[in-house]
Amino acid sequence: MINLSNQRLKQLSIEYGVSHHETLLLLSNILKQEYSKLFFTKSYQLSDENYEKFILNLSRRSKCEPIAKIVGEKEFYGVKFKTTQDTLDPRPETETLIELVREYYPNTLQQLKILDLGAGTGCIGITLLKLYVNASCCFVDISPNALDVAKKNAQIHKVDTQSQFIVSNWFQNVNGDFDVIVSNPPYVETEYPLDKSTLYDPAIALFAGADGMDAYRAILPSVSKYLRPDGLLFIEIGFCQQIDKITSDLRLLCTKKDLSQINRACVLKRLQ
Repeated sequence: MINLSNQRLKQLSIEYGVSHHETLLLLSNILKQEYSKLFFTKSYQLSDENYEKFILNLSRRSKCEPIAKIVGEKEFYGVKFKTTQDTLDPRPETETLIELVREYYPNTLQQLKILDLGAGTGCIGITLLKLYVNASCCFVDISPNALDVAKKNAQIHKVDTQSQFIVSNWFQNVNGDFDVIVSNPPYVETEYPLDKSTLYDPAIALFAGADGMDAYRAILPSVSKYLRPDGLLFIEIGFCQQIDKITSDLRLLCTKKDLSQINRACVLKRLQ
């Protein structure tokens, strides 16, 4: 066993260029203890194996690898989701989509049929299933590995019996119509200089052509075929992106800002 003093822990933070907060987060994951309980602890007991793993994780973080990729989970809408190298880490900004759905569908007992398009971890669809207890959701992703992560998250959050999973390039293998379609597609310009940390996410979940609009051009013209007459599309957008300029038979109802006051999510409806 190794006795790791709080002073030594602070020294390690400095040596690896990792903040003390993040060092404690990595340690809490190794020890399987709540971060808040470790904050005031004067020393920590680690097995030799756990200490080696802790040092390795500090090294990974020093190279800008996100905490979520190291510990294998990320919080979204107040709960944790499993994430891997095959999935985009959930972002707080995407919670704007959840808030929009809640505004348009205040009745949480409604039997909504939901499609999570480009599901990744499944955090959007799973969160909606936890909020709308009588709903069902079809999770779609082009990556089988990402879809496996969504399946595991659905099981963890006990919504797997309300869930269906389809490997598909957007709508290619999707059948039926839906009350709600939600999507956080890739929307970063190919040449946009992202920070090193973001580049640990899969490129397919980040980049969408020279102007960042390729995914919207693939999705929007087909959406009305899969929306019920009163159904709605809730889709995330990037900075200054105007998806209403893309030719489709959809009408933009509203745009919602995130906590940084950036337009982050849109609601669209079929033209009648």
